[in-house]
Amino acid sequence: MQKRSFKTILVVLSLTLSLLTPASAPALSFNTFPATNWGYIYGSGKTTNLNTAPTSQNADIGPAKSKWNIDFTDVPSEARPAFQYAVDIWASHFESTIPVEVEAHWEPSTLNGVLGSARPSDYFNAFDGAPDADLWYPAALANKLAKTDLAPTKPDIVLRFNSNALWHLDVDGKPGRFSYDLTSVVLHEIGHGLGFLSNAEYDPFFGTGYIIQPTPYDAYVELPDGRRFTDFCARSVELGKAMTSPLAWSGPLGITANNNTKPKLYSPKPYEEGSSITHLDEATFKSTSPDSVMTPVLDAGEVFRSPGPIALAILDDMLQKPPATPAQNLPAKPVNVKALVGDKYALVTFDSPSCRRIDRITGYKVTINPSGETRTFTASPARITGLKNGTNYTFTVTAENSNGQSEPVTTNQVTLQSSATTKTIDPKANAKYLATGTYKNNPVIAYPDATTGKLKLATLNKNTWKISTVDNKSTKDLNGPVSLCVTKTKTAENLHIFYTNKDDKDLRHATYDGKKWKYETVDGNGENIQSYKELLRRKTASDVSVSNACAVTASGLQVFYRDESQGILLGASLTKNGWVYEIVDGDSQADDRTTGDVGFSLSAVANGRTVYLIYDSVLTLSSSNYATQGEVRVAQRNTIYPEDWQYKTLDGPDNGVAVAGYDVMLAKSGNKVAAAWLSASGNRLPNPDQIRFSILDEDYTPNSASVEEFGTPGSPIVIDNKGLLFGCEKRLCSLGNSAASAKLVNGALLDGVKESATLTINKVRYAVTSIKKKLVLIKL
Repeated sequence: MQKRSFKTILVVLSLTLSLLTPASAPALSFNTFPATNWGYIYGSGKTTNLNTAPTSQNADIGPAKSKWNIDFTDVPSEARPAFQYAVDIWASHFESTIPVEVEAHWEPSTLNGVLGSARPSDYFNAFDGAPDADLWYPAALANKLAKTDLAPTKPDIVLRFNSNALWHLDVDGKPGRFSYDLTSVVLHEIGHGLGFLSNAEYDPFFGTGYIIQPTPYDAYVELPDGRRFTDFCARSVELGKAMTSPLAWSGPLGITANNNTKPKLYSPKPYEEGSSITHLDEATFKSTSPDSVMTPVLDAGEVFRSPGPIALAILDDMLQKPPATPAQNLPAKPVNVKALVGDKYALVTFDSPSCRRIDRITGYKVTINPSGETRTFTASPARITGLKNGTNYTFTVTAENSNGQSEPVTTNQVTLQSSATTKTIDPKANAKYLATGTYKNNPVIAYPDATTGKLKLATLNKNTWKISTVDNKSTKDLNGPVSLCVTKTKTAENLHIFYTNKDDKDLRHATYDGKKWKYETVDGNGENIQSYKELLRRKTASDVSVSNACAVTASGLQVFYRDESQGILLGASLTKNGWVYEIVDGDSQADDRTTGDVGFSLSAVANGRTVYLIYDSVLTLSSSNYATQGEVRVAQRNTIYPEDWQYKTLDGPDNGVAVAGYDVMLAKSGNKVAAAWLSASGNRLPNPDQIRFSILDEDYTPNSASVEEFGTPGSPIVIDNKGLLFGCEKRLCSLGNSAASAKLVNGALLDGVKESATLTINKVRYAVTSIKKKLVLIKL
């Protein structure tokens, strides 16, 4: 079994639930999807005239304009200088204030003749600073434009190189007649990773082409009749023919760099995956041309030490807003139009027509009924403020372009609700993760501050919250998942906080005895990544920073966490002799275990001598790398021995949902254990559309609640003996004993909040969350 890590699933979920605002306001979020198209370079098997090949002495390299970091996977040490040399060349041309993160792999190629391949890690859309809201920008360009790292835990460029190729590894620019210069190939592939790459797809069986998420590269690919790839929307034979017909670059800077002639692109017939469209034309740009570095084939002995003036100009074109062709017709009407309940406001959500970019939509007009007042927005959802609670409203939406308006569509009716006010615990706390508990009869909240990277502890003492810093000598970024447990003996009571070191990807443990703190690294700082096949467990060097959950039983303190490097669920139990390590799940299909990718989200609770652990398991992925099948699983035992785990699939495809487990939560409810999670039907992927919950060992099938009037459900999800809290269109809502009792807890935007909690103080139940970068209580 080969284990893989799929980090994109939760990223796609959290980022596609973006809240967009009226045209006058700045964007608050963005959309993203993983790149799947690769740009290849083939070895021709031919040699070149070595006397005309450039050498390292005339390399086009100057002062660095950006910082680049390379993460090598199986790349031999003798090959790494060539990667670094190519990166240094690009760094002297590509200007950015955001470091470019490169992931380089060295492995045999399954494609005959391929020397290397590359792609961006992800594409981003509608971020602050994007020149065109309808285009999807590759990671490095998006970060440059946004002036921030939009996916700080992921690489920007992914490179793969054929370990079986006959390579010249030195950077002297003097390969033999039959070897390929590695620096030149890396130089070429970085160009693809930066965005010299089309996102168009071709179906050779039907001869059709389609482009769902066009990139800025696609926006300048031009047909002989003047149309561009962004003028196509639906799958069509017409686009398929265009992809195998003469094509050229239409960007003004690229044209200028090519002596005022549109650079010809490589578009052979039949279509060549990984080569067609995403290269300059091989026949036009000969091997002696400085621009042939971005052609699809490299000769043995051929050397390049510059990206070439045309390639650099093309990337500069991609940073500009491309000209739009005029709309030919009135726009199609918006679809899936809904109104959502708010507090003195309503959210109106709608989907753009499938060919928004063809319709050249300039905005959406929303009419408030019954007043008739109109407001204009650029995208969904539209936040309609200045309304009255207790009043019924509907809203009529039309799309607009230069030719006029679409047919109107009217929403459902909503009655606006008042929501609770907040009480500030910490006015400077961007707390995306938190955990609550009771220590020495005082409520406590552990939370990292996303702004500073510090771990904090709030303790309620005599109606006053005291804020302290945990692990205050750490210089690392501690903003990550956190869990909290308390151990008691006859003579002592200790507070335990488990948290993540995001820089080193380790799991840390802080213990407080009432007087002083002690710190240790539980896992992640081992000598190497321990294979899931090894039965005797020890510390690993895997990334263990993604999730964690702790529990305390009579058997002692236990903590569970995801191994991101292998997609398995690990555990550690504290004994008199130190930590004892184990694999909980994800490594085998024997004994009711799974080989799914497990533990992106997890929660643990102790009930008597038994520890319960709930977690997600991703079973299959789409070509776009989001989950298409997934389960929620529960493991339980009443010892600390790995062989005593008992497993159960709580929800998943067998229960009629496509994916279960976008977020999970366990809590004690009297002498029972309650579970809650998010799930999605097939037609709503990759977003959840249901809240599911169950009493473990009692409910035969999960219960389900639909909360459509409050919007798309999402993180955080919290369950206790009184009900549920859940994210609702990036706000906070609650659910009591029935769906009819659902209500808006607070209408403010939850900016990236992953975890919240409930806390009872003086018999009053509160929600604990972060709003406007403050840690707050909200009375429920």
